[in-house]
Formats: sequence, structure tokens, C-alpha cells
Amino acid sequence: MSKNQIASKAGPNGPGFICIEGIDGSGKTTTARLLAQALRGTYYKTPPEPFAAIRCIIDRRATPCARFHFYLASVVFASVEIERLRAIGPVVCDRYLYSTIAYHIAMDEGLRPIAELPGVAKPDLSVLLVAEEGARLRRLRARHAQDNFDRRFEGNTAFMRRVLREFRKMGLIEIDTTHLAPTEVVESILGLIPQSTREAQQPALLS
Repeated sequence: MSKNQIASKAGPNGPGFICIEGIDGSGKTTTARLLAQALRGTYYKTPPEPFAAIRCIIDRRATPCARFHFYLASVVFASVEIERLRAIGPVVCDRYLYSTIAYHIAMDEGLRPIAELPGVAKPDLSVLLVAEEGARLRRLRARHAQDNFDRRFEGNTAFMRRVLREFRKMGLIEIDTTHLAPTEVVESILGLIPQSTREAQQPALLS
């Protein structure tokens, strides 16, 4: 299916805020960009500026607790921007609060008691993308080399399993991208939109 064909299936009354989550190599960014295009909406990536500008410093030097609070602050900032953008049209967010919580609990179990952030913008639909380990690692190897914190963890299978385990506790809608083309993943998400709009699916973390 072409991008134009996907776009033609996206109606004007879909949810205003969709969150795409998953561990590195699951296809989040590609899917989020295509989905935003299909919905004629805005692609939004966290952490946003100005947080993104100092992310590498925080990732390299901060303790897990300090790093966690940095990313929580970035989610609060993003929430304000998303609320403004969703008043104009659909917003598709590449990582949100769920990634912040899942990754940091996987780093330090002691952060679990503070792992929530009530009051931020609630997604109308939250999707967790997963992939078999072999496919995930092949995708990572095909990426252009990145000099950031995630690169130190994305090939760490044990760590990523812990992250995925935390994601699966959050009640997100799961889609396996292993054998799907990016456009097929987007089509699957578009198929969820009418039901998610009626039922206002909300994982408990944001209640």
C-alpha cells in the first residue's frame, strides 16, 4: 500500500493525540512519521527542544534518578506543546511518558515508587511496537551510527528485555512489526482508531 493510499483511509475525526512506544529497533520513528503523514497531522518527538540540546550531557553524566527527572520534565514540557498542537490537528508522538518510565525502571528498580506523572496530556491511543530480537538487531545495525546514550543500551538484550517487560505492564495496544512493512504497521494502527475513539482507551499511568 502506498503512502497516498494510507492517507486516503485516514478520516478527519480520528483521535487528536497518538503515542507510539517501543524499544529501540521496533520501528517507532518510521511508523510515527508515516502515521502523522497519513493523518495529515504533526509528528512530535520527545525529548523536545530545549531538552534535546543537552540530552547527551545528561545521558552521559547524570545518575539514573537525575536522568529520570530530566526526562519527566521534558514530558511535562512536551505535554503543553502537544495540547496546543492537538487543537489544530492530530499529533503523533514518538515516545512519551511510557518510554521514560519503562527505561528508567529497567535501569533502577528503586525509581518505581515515583514512576508516574498525573496531569499531563493523555493520549487518545497508545501503541507499543515490538519486534523479534533478530529483526530488531538487524534494524539497529542498518542505522547510521549515533553517538548518544541509547546506543550503549540498544544492543543490550537483557536490558531491552527488562524495558519491554515494563512496557507490557502499562496496558498499551501491542503490534508486532517483525514481518510487517512500515505501511502495514500504519494500516494496523489506523484500523484501531475508531474503536479507541469510542472507548477512550487510557493506560492507568496518566489517570
